[in-house]
Amino acid sequence: MLAILNVAAPFFALIACGTIASRLNLLPQNAIPALNTFVLYFALPCMMFRFMLETPFAQIINGRVFAAYMTAGLITFVIFVMTYRFAHMDRAQEAAYPGLAVSWSNWGYMGFALIPAFLGEEALPIIVAGGMADVFVLLSVGLALAGSGGAGAREIFVGSLLRVVRNPMIWAVVAGAAGSAAGLKLPAAPDQLVRLLGSAAVPVALFAIGVSLYRPGVPVLRAEVMLITGGKLLLHPYIVALVAAFMFGLSHLEVQVLVLMAALPVAGSVFLFAERAGSESDSISGSILVSTALAFLSFSALVWAMGVGLDL
Repeated sequence: MLAILNVAAPFFALIACGTIASRLNLLPQNAIPALNTFVLYFALPCMMFRFMLETPFAQIINGRVFAAYMTAGLITFVIFVMTYRFAHMDRAQEAAYPGLAVSWSNWGYMGFALIPAFLGEEALPIIVAGGMADVFVLLSVGLALAGSGGAGAREIFVGSLLRVVRNPMIWAVVAGAAGSAAGLKLPAAPDQLVRLLGSAAVPVALFAIGVSLYRPGVPVLRAEVMLITGGKLLLHPYIVALVAAFMFGLSHLEVQVLVLMAALPVAGSVFLFAERAGSESDSISGSILVSTALAFLSFSALVWAMGVGLDL
């Protein structure tokens, strides 16, 4: 267990460094968008493009992994929306964003950093296949439910989908997969540039998460925050494990990767969508903070329980 904590600790320490820097006002306010721009438009796309390019195309197109993570995400979403709706006597539309928070992990920033540290780079195509299920299916369902009862529903839904389509990480995956299918090899200079930018993705992304976590006045002890956090760190991984192992019969590695994806904290993107719609953004912001803080222990405990990294 100590070896597992030693592997996980530096990644969460990077997040803590970002939070401390923000708390001590060491960064100007315009630094947060700048960090996110670098990660989203340069570092992470280059990292994903390189990994996709160097992965055999047959491993990238994994429909069973896509279907398993999609199914588990939708089941988690429906269960939590129903639970949240009846617990708070809300309409289903008002429970949509908390449902997304529980069923959508921060695999974009944290997954590509943490999971390969335990399972190796062969985990990366599995993360991509599972992540695409979130982007193309779960997000569409969640936003459709959230916008089904209010004014401007179509605008929110279409605008959010356009945001997904314009996401450079999606195009990096597509370009990398196409290059892998074509057997493309980058020349030396572009290859070195892609590697340099990609190597910065993990530390800068984790630091940026920490910076964004510090928001004075964010509620952390509200019942809604605890309910969302518990659903994210406990319910989602459990459902993914059952669906991936027993319903789809995935390989041991595929099950491990998907369960660890589900065990990651609430994705920051959910807060952006909720804030834009003016729905439950405070509770989701608090759950991002609390789930990220607790994930160091819960994620490490899950790694140990699954027997991952025992040879570290």
